[in-house]
Amino acid sequence: MSKENCRGIWGQVAAAGEPRSELAAQLIRELDEGLEVLDAIEPAVTFFGGARIERDDPYYAHAEQMGQLLADHNIPPRTGAGPGIMWAVPEGFRKQISEAGANKDRPAKRQRGQGPQPLTQGFNIVLPFEQQVNPAIDVSMELVHFPTRKLMLYRNALGLVIFPGGFGTLDELLEVWRLKAAGDLDFPVVLFGQEFWKPLEDALRVAHKNYPHLALADEDFDLVSCTDDPQEAIDRVLAEDACRESNEPLHQMGHRIARELVEGLNFLESLQPAVTVLGGSRLRKNDDVLEMAEDLAYELAEEGVPTRAAGPGQLSVALARGGHRSRRHFPQQAFGVRRPDARNLYGADRVYLVADRLTHKVLLTENSRALVALPGALGTLDELFSTLCQVQTRTISHRRVVLMGTDFWQPIVDTIEALMLAGCRQTISPEDLDLLTLTDDPAEAARIALAPPEELPSKTGRG
Repeated sequence: MSKENCRGIWGQVAAAGEPRSELAAQLIRELDEGLEVLDAIEPAVTFFGGARIERDDPYYAHAEQMGQLLADHNIPPRTGAGPGIMWAVPEGFRKQISEAGANKDRPAKRQRGQGPQPLTQGFNIVLPFEQQVNPAIDVSMELVHFPTRKLMLYRNALGLVIFPGGFGTLDELLEVWRLKAAGDLDFPVVLFGQEFWKPLEDALRVAHKNYPHLALADEDFDLVSCTDDPQEAIDRVLAEDACRESNEPLHQMGHRIARELVEGLNFLESLQPAVTVLGGSRLRKNDDVLEMAEDLAYELAEEGVPTRAAGPGQLSVALARGGHRSRRHFPQQAFGVRRPDARNLYGADRVYLVADRLTHKVLLTENSRALVALPGALGTLDELFSTLCQVQTRTISHRRVVLMGTDFWQPIVDTIEALMLAGCRQTISPEDLDLLTLTDDPAEAARIALAPPEELPSKTGRG
């Protein structure tokens, strides 16, 4: 790592690990600079939502109204600094400030905070196709990597409001939802737009009917609330009795993640490229999808490619068993997150554990040839849409995303198609949905996972 990359304290800590990975250097540089910015700005309310929401969409007007309500409370908004919802909220905030300044008889409220009006905040993602920081953002930072950018959006936040959107919005929601379920984040999360979010909740409940041991509990759904009223959304996210304590100071978090990124990516360089396989840690031996997973690992091993399990449990054991059936032996891989309550059940030959989910996602994505997802709960959904968003936006190399267990995935995919593509607004494109292939045939899954992109049709089967 160069001296330039080590200029911040987190980079200096990580440099002791002698990173061999350029990705580690890039991520640590972004972590270093991003946390420095985050530590200097005021806590804000973060908004997620679709970049393709147009100005004539009612959701755009509602987002503007929420920005105006935040201005009345003297609390800054934070967004991804792009178009759509990310533009509407800070635009409404600044419009309210201008009107209050022009009308001395109607000053803005100051229920929270003192002193001058805070500035709108934005953390933009640099994409292969152009996405400029929108002009409604006062304080901004551009980042190249989604994992670090998401961290900057929800850390040091007072709460979140999430509008309808596409794969990126689902990625953001699922990451925050998973962290709340694990007790790593503790602030209000409000979903706006019941016509959008309720069908997704229903689809998750239907998908889990055949896998009740993986199902989200009612208390998991209670971690987020939903409304169609802008005033109610702001009231909920700013509720005085809401808990907003951070479980870990930014300084301490930066040290830990930097060291983990270096050590983890150094370890990854010693491994062969693999097909990453996601699935619930609570899958049971008699679940049919485990037999599919074992056969998938066998088919891949026959082609000289190992699997990389996303965690412990019967899925990791099944993948190792299938890979070891092959006449060609390739060490099967597994990457897990250390948890006090986790079962130490790994069948893999190469196991690596980390403490932070940001590092875990990077290790699952980097040096991975494809992604195969079996039924699972929040963790599986989070990791799936994290990868899918990065493939969609071309911020990682192209790879296939295969869903096995059609009785689980079909209701979710059908609902996504109805809400994001076939409805009154298109928050994804047909090509985005075609990144997904549904199959219960392990041989077909292996073929799709390993085929070069140019050898597959642009439109693949979806069940």
